[in-house]
Amino acid sequence: MKLKRKLFLFLSLNLILYLFLFSPSPSSAQPKEPGKVYKVAILPFLIHSQENLDYLREGINDILTSRITVEGRIIVIERTVVERALWEMRPMRLDETVAKEAGTRIGADYVVLGSITKIGNYISLDARLISITEDKPPLGAYTQHKGIDDVMTKIGDFAQDIGFRIIGRRATTARPSDSRHPSIIQPGREIGRVGPEGLGFKKSQTFNFEIKGLDIGDVDGDKKNEVVVMDHHNIYVFKYDGDKLSLFRKIEAGHQHNFLTLDVADVNRNGYAEIIVTSVVEDNLQSFIVEYEQGEFRTITRKGGWFFRVLEHPKDGPVLMGQQMGSDGLISGAIYKFVWKKNSFEKGPKMGFPKETSIFGLAMGDIRGEGKLDVLALDESGRLKIVSGDGKSFWTSRAIFGGTNNSYDTKKKKDPVYRAGSAPDWRVFIPGRILIKDLDGDGLNEVIVNKNHASLGLLERAKSFNAGEVYNLVWDAGNLTTNWKTRELDGYISDFQLKDADNDGNEELVVAVTESHASGAMGGTGASMILFFKLF
Repeated sequence: MKLKRKLFLFLSLNLILYLFLFSPSPSSAQPKEPGKVYKVAILPFLIHSQENLDYLREGINDILTSRITVEGRIIVIERTVVERALWEMRPMRLDETVAKEAGTRIGADYVVLGSITKIGNYISLDARLISITEDKPPLGAYTQHKGIDDVMTKIGDFAQDIGFRIIGRRATTARPSDSRHPSIIQPGREIGRVGPEGLGFKKSQTFNFEIKGLDIGDVDGDKKNEVVVMDHHNIYVFKYDGDKLSLFRKIEAGHQHNFLTLDVADVNRNGYAEIIVTSVVEDNLQSFIVEYEQGEFRTITRKGGWFFRVLEHPKDGPVLMGQQMGSDGLISGAIYKFVWKKNSFEKGPKMGFPKETSIFGLAMGDIRGEGKLDVLALDESGRLKIVSGDGKSFWTSRAIFGGTNNSYDTKKKKDPVYRAGSAPDWRVFIPGRILIKDLDGDGLNEVIVNKNHASLGLLERAKSFNAGEVYNLVWDAGNLTTNWKTRELDGYISDFQLKDADNDGNEELVVAVTESHASGAMGGTGASMILFFKLF
């Protein structure tokens, strides 16, 4: 009898355990209704800060609205309807109980509520998704960061998770007129090997000099691209086979030079990419252009009194631009197109950029998907600006991008702070590169720009960076927002480019990284390497 009881008890316990483990839970047992349209109410986020962060609250609301909405499946209830319900309720505080009551009043299936807290430079986000009509546990998101960018990234991730929680798949931006429009933050987005934690890469050998500039092009006319880099006064041309860099040629210009920028492009359309260098010698511009002829590199433009830069024009292809140095030693005046005439480049027509536009940190393209060419520029503080034809900025980033210690000193301008004694030469920093490309082929352009992180406070005459990333930004909901970014790289990103470096038919993201140090003095040294990121 005891044995029978034990056997009965054993079987009963196993049956209970089986039912417990394999029976569907109340939430998972409820099948999603294929034809149902879910309604989501976004409550105003609470702000805990001595600063006015209303703009941040508005930005979060816009991102959530844009990212949660799925045409025919999820709609976001109008903000005025939500605000009206709260005004009628007049709650003493905004908690989950109040959120559920407000959601029930306005017929919402889900409610989003949260708070933002700013203490010093740190911002923390606490957000939740509450189910009203279905038996599901709350979905939460919490993060704390120094700066706004990572908080907004977390909001994008949270919006993705909301779509997955409600209909079982990631939400995408609702834009019936253009279903290809990229989302704000796509942690699972596949662009070849792009992922949320950044890209994998190959490293070159370490060079015992500081790479100041980098570009890629077919300089010897063999239908294969070369990788070209420069230090303070030398140019190095490498062949890259996907595994190693082999030095093809070194071009020495002399220690008196301070190279500022490097471009490699076939701007005279003869089948050979020119090597274009902006250089300063003793407070004067002595820029030059080199071209490969009959097995040798020949200087076809020397001692050019211009700042040179190549603009990737959406309609005209690569265009050589020039801008002069003013009497105060600064970059100033109109920007001109340089044209090839017989055997030299000559100043051509004035380009239609707004007044006071700098030739550096400048790009042009249809950024907003409206069929119009936008001018995108980095200002002196490192903020990205989209500039209209009359020179007015109609969008400016809150985040700081670029960051460079590439500079020249001029005696033509003095710092007015120094009233007694000899004032040091004025230091002019050169903004970094901006690229505009449609990498994923969806018909919408992306903005590629680097961001270097300061290791110490940035002084006017010395800048030090210890890490950097390359960002891919897309226009969405009235803002350029992070689409993807590389992992954080140790060192200073001095330059980058997006071209086919290994001649496999696909473009690579090629990044020059120098060990972190304060620079700016001509002739500085440092260890550098080149990173090759496969995007496809």
